[in-house]
Amino acid sequence: MDKIRPEKAVIPEQGWQSLRRRNALLPRVAVLLTLALLPLGIIAVAQTQRAVEAARKTYRASLSAQTMRLAQPEREAIQNAQGITQGLADALVVMGPTDAVCTDLMRYSSLRNSQVVFLGFIDKTLRSDCNNYGKSYDFSGKEDLQEAMKRTSLTISYNPVGGASGKPVVIVRQPVFSEQGVFKGFVTLSVLPDNLVAQRKSDRMSENAVLVTFNDHGQILTADRPVDQLDAYLPANTTLSDLVGGGKQLFTESARNGAPREFAVVPIIEGRAYALGSWDPARPQIRARAFATFTLLFPLLMWLISLVVALVAIRLQVIRPVRILGRQMRDFAEGRRVFHSEALDSAPSELREIGETFATMAQKVIRDEADLENTVHERDVLIKEVHHRVKNNLQLMSSILSMQTRTAPSQETRNALRKVQDRLTSLAAVHRGLYETSMVSQVRVDMLLDELLRQLTTLGSSASTPLDVDFDLQPVVLVPDQAGPLALLAAEGFTNALKYGSAGPDGRRIIRVRLRPDPQMPEMVHFEIANTVKDGVKAETEQGLGVKLIQAFCAQLDCRMKSSEEEAGWYAMQIQFKVQQFEPDQHTPRV
Repeated sequence: MDKIRPEKAVIPEQGWQSLRRRNALLPRVAVLLTLALLPLGIIAVAQTQRAVEAARKTYRASLSAQTMRLAQPEREAIQNAQGITQGLADALVVMGPTDAVCTDLMRYSSLRNSQVVFLGFIDKTLRSDCNNYGKSYDFSGKEDLQEAMKRTSLTISYNPVGGASGKPVVIVRQPVFSEQGVFKGFVTLSVLPDNLVAQRKSDRMSENAVLVTFNDHGQILTADRPVDQLDAYLPANTTLSDLVGGGKQLFTESARNGAPREFAVVPIIEGRAYALGSWDPARPQIRARAFATFTLLFPLLMWLISLVVALVAIRLQVIRPVRILGRQMRDFAEGRRVFHSEALDSAPSELREIGETFATMAQKVIRDEADLENTVHERDVLIKEVHHRVKNNLQLMSSILSMQTRTAPSQETRNALRKVQDRLTSLAAVHRGLYETSMVSQVRVDMLLDELLRQLTTLGSSASTPLDVDFDLQPVVLVPDQAGPLALLAAEGFTNALKYGSAGPDGRRIIRVRLRPDPQMPEMVHFEIANTVKDGVKAETEQGLGVKLIQAFCAQLDCRMKSSEEEAGWYAMQIQFKVQQFEPDQHTPRV
């Protein structure tokens, strides 16, 4: 036998259609990989949230420091003013406010600080004779000064029209007491708020914030915007007086115009003056939102990239070679074709070894099947040749008996020889059917019986009594060990029907032959030969040789036989047997 060479074939790619298959590998890997990466994604999201929250806290905490830095001009000015007034108040304890040296001291102190507008002593009568201007002033019309006289403590206030300068000023008043603790008046220092605000103009950080300073009564001292524009920068639900005494504070609240703002409060002088930083949250929130969005999308992007890489790797390294191997196995199962695909050359070594093993096994199976087919063919030819030679020998014996019949001296001898000749003819017909069938292990017994019985019908017909034969033979397949005895039984039964049958009540001579499987038990087969008879015929045939042969053949079939005479003038022989399966080592029982 020629060596089988594997063919080369190209497996058409099915793309990503396998993703739509139920229970496919890629969807399962995608689900498992998703489950594997899910904890990492959850951890990344949690860390992102913590990072965003930490960034938020850091940003909010930085607002206090930035507000403190922006309020540096006011803090220095107010603290310097407090220091100057405190020193002058201590000096006035030992000197009179009407002394000439008092005016010189005030003028000298104001010249050392360029921000000072007015510096002087105001007594309890709301008059100032000791000041840096060297003039006498009456402040009795100033309500805030009258209120300060009642408090007799350090006060910081704002006056839109200064009593001495006529300009908007921030006023720091330091109380003066005698050595006996009697309140004598205030050392008052005024500075221009515009100068303080102007120092922040060059600070780039102030572009994102608006700073407002206020005193312990919630009165605005300085502001980066005009008072009529502060609704967009001051909290809507919290007054400035509510922020007094709270130290450093951070809160988020809508401004009076409804826009969200970040607010930071830092003390300039605790309990006396504070700075409020109003920050626009838009830009920091945009940065935080962008950071949060990126970090939230990062696990999703990581999952997507990992999933694509894993699926592509699995498809190229596993699914594609396995699909090629599956195609090879299907082609081998359907048409015993073996091909080699170059795509397996780049597959992993494990799959490549499987492919090589399958190719070797397939070639061996093809060779073994070819040898087996040759053996089976030779066996079939031999069996058919045996049946053919048996048929020829039987026909030869039938011819010899025919010659002997013609020379027989008596009619009884000729009849006996003719019966033997008919049985040999039946046997020859059976063997002819066996070697003419396409499969020696299975015989279409309905076709065999049809040919055999029709031949007997031709031999048994006579012109005196017309014969009608009704064949009802349904397809039945039997093994040769059952087909032979059934054919011989049918031949004997049909011969008896020809011999002993007679015309029925209607004057017709009829033989009915039926072969059919049991509709409820397909493994059981029913066979029947019935013929029209006259009364008394059954008793004549019960002890004949044909009946004994029929019983012997029935024993070979392991069947149940039933003979009966029907009321309508019919005699019937019925058998029922079970279909045997083909077994190579079974042998035909002897009669």
